[in-house]
Amino acid sequence: MALPKKRHYTPALLMLCAGIFLSVVASLTVGKWETENRKAQFKNQADKLATALQQSIDTNLGMLQATGKLYAASGKVDRQEFKIFVGDFLAKYPSILGFNWSQRVLAEERQAFEQAVRTEGYPNFQITESGAQGQMVRAGERPEYFPITYVSSSNSQNVAIGFDLASDPMRRAALENARDTAAMSSTGRVRIFTTRKLGFLTFQPVYRNGTSVNNLQSRRENFEGVVTAVFQIADIVKAALPGLELDRFNFYIFDDTAPVSDRFLSFYQSKNQEIVTDPSHEVPLKIADKSLCWNNFVFCSRSLQVADRQWSIVIIPEPGYIAIKSYWKTGLTLASSLLLTIFLTIYIMMSLRYTFQVEYLVQERTAQAKQLSETLQKLQQNMEMLDLANDSIIIRDLDDKITYWNQGAERLYGWSKAESLGNYIHSLLQTIFPQPLEEIMALFLQEGHWEGELIHTKHNGEKIIVASRWTLQKDEYGQIFAILEINNDITDRKQALDALRESEAREREKAEQLQQTLDALQKAQVQLIQTEKMSSLGQLVAGVAHEINNPVNFIYGNLTHIDEYVQVLLELVRLYQQHYPYPDREIQEHIEDGDIDFLVEDLPKILVSMKMGADRIRQIVLSLRNFSRFDEADMKAVDLHEGIDNTLLILQNRLKAKPEHPAIEVIKEYGKLPLVECYAGQLNQVFMNIIANAIDALDSYNAQRSTAEIKSSPSTIKITTTIVDYPQRVIIKIADNGPGITPEVKKRLFDPFFTTKPVGKGTGLGLSISYQIVVEKHGGVLRCESEPGKGTEFWIEIPVL
Repeated sequence: MALPKKRHYTPALLMLCAGIFLSVVASLTVGKWETENRKAQFKNQADKLATALQQSIDTNLGMLQATGKLYAASGKVDRQEFKIFVGDFLAKYPSILGFNWSQRVLAEERQAFEQAVRTEGYPNFQITESGAQGQMVRAGERPEYFPITYVSSSNSQNVAIGFDLASDPMRRAALENARDTAAMSSTGRVRIFTTRKLGFLTFQPVYRNGTSVNNLQSRRENFEGVVTAVFQIADIVKAALPGLELDRFNFYIFDDTAPVSDRFLSFYQSKNQEIVTDPSHEVPLKIADKSLCWNNFVFCSRSLQVADRQWSIVIIPEPGYIAIKSYWKTGLTLASSLLLTIFLTIYIMMSLRYTFQVEYLVQERTAQAKQLSETLQKLQQNMEMLDLANDSIIIRDLDDKITYWNQGAERLYGWSKAESLGNYIHSLLQTIFPQPLEEIMALFLQEGHWEGELIHTKHNGEKIIVASRWTLQKDEYGQIFAILEINNDITDRKQALDALRESEAREREKAEQLQQTLDALQKAQVQLIQTEKMSSLGQLVAGVAHEINNPVNFIYGNLTHIDEYVQVLLELVRLYQQHYPYPDREIQEHIEDGDIDFLVEDLPKILVSMKMGADRIRQIVLSLRNFSRFDEADMKAVDLHEGIDNTLLILQNRLKAKPEHPAIEVIKEYGKLPLVECYAGQLNQVFMNIIANAIDALDSYNAQRSTAEIKSSPSTIKITTTIVDYPQRVIIKIADNGPGITPEVKKRLFDPFFTTKPVGKGTGLGLSISYQIVVEKHGGVLRCESEPGKGTEFWIEIPVL
């Protein structure tokens, strides 16, 4: 039966009209969204360009500021030092054309200043200024001059040496502003002498070292000169462009601080990727209509700070910047929407056409379902033959209700067929699945079968393990109508396997315990050997110190008497010279050959040096005796500062500067500590291990750094001691500014035999033994705080007993 024709196509026509309307609305919305998106992209690009230019300016001005600090730190810098210092800046920053040093020269100092520079290799040097024809002429008479004295540049600028900055009004104005404000000051645009291109100069004022610059009068009185950086505007802009997307973007840079006629600095044309610094370039007085910047000039402009001057950048997109992408996306949206509308209309028409065919299929499926029910009944009748099987055979419908229960299932579970039929199988057997039932059913329906182990509960409450096999049952049309489940009891076999696994696990655990015991014995043996070595070493050091101490005391004690005897003899010689100024010729010749005057002057100095050397030996011997307390088995009250100082004295040879490595500075911040009950010799061993490791780390770190890096950040070891209460304990912190430790190494730092040093350089026992001494023998805390690049700090806590 067919529907009326008009009614048949009405939904399709309504769909077509609605689709056309929505397509137009969507295309207009996309066009508006794309316009706003392009505006946002333009603003983002403009912000990135302004940020990159400001960073380029700040970086280059930072090099000038660093050069000014050289004068502030050194007071006086000669020509060679100036050239070496700024050389790296010129190599790394090609946008800096050159650095100059201009010294303040008063009129009365002019002649002497010119003569001094001539002696430095500039025989024709004189203070000059620009003449009427642009040539350099001798500067006229003025109260003071600021001639360019040192020049260092990427190209030759020797023609600028001697030029008086004060002779040019623009340069003088910026120079005086830098002098009076004690801050960097820039000129407007100038024509560079050597390249004849537009640029600007920035002055960093330098004052007399150690003087006050708190007020205007003191700044003018103590003003010594300026360090000048010369920049080409095109180079500054070029350094900021890499990494920026400037397709279809042009921009102008203006100096807002300058007069209107001199404000133009540069123009970037994206089409040719060209930077124009010609002042004759035409500057637009008005932004083109229908562009992003029309009626919103602020949207396209950004401000830049160059020392004390304000620059501005105006970014102008090329015509059609927005239309190029927004129009085609709008058109694409409209076309796509209309095409989708047509497809949906056709689909609805086809759906309406086949409505009666669908109704026919529904009737056909109903008949098939009836036939399927009849087939299921026949299958259940045939299943009665399975009762004689020994396996537990169960059939359940698609709702998991039991429809067949054979005699094997009765014998296994204890329920009769009448008791089980119609029950939900998983509730009856209290099934426990090896994984979620949803996952099992998904796999079962996908593959048509499933095998696994289930835990079931019998009628008498006993739990059993069964090997279960499920199979989907389908009719002749491929439709699922039942599930066949066959179960076998495997409880005894599983229990035997579990017992075997438990036995294997027990044997494995015993083997692991034996291995741990063996490792502990090996560790104890090595630590005992190391302790015995250190004890023997301590006894040896103490014995050697005692043997050295006796002759040293003999020498030191007799030096006082020798000094007295020598003074008596020298006084006798003086009296002879006073009362017998003209001795016999033989005596006079002996006096001249022996240089008696020098001997009288030098002998007391020799005695003082010998006394200082003997005193130094006594101190070292005392430190060795105090450090080597390994034979003291009892805890004693000791001064921990003395142990640290003795350790540092022993390691002094590794701390001082040598040709192969620089000096390591030790910073001691000692608090007021009481005497601490401890094993002094063992704690000295802890101090020795930690400080020696710090020295090794710093030496290795310095070998990887340049001389400049070492000077800027010299190696240090900082030792801090404090005491805290509740409970009362002493804290010792030993920190270095080395390369730090990675988290992976830090985790294993106190493990025995773990070391990061090359083979033959370390045993890996120093920190392990130190940990045992602090934690186990003193009940304290030993930990390490470190991050890569931030140095390392060891924290030692000792209870005050």
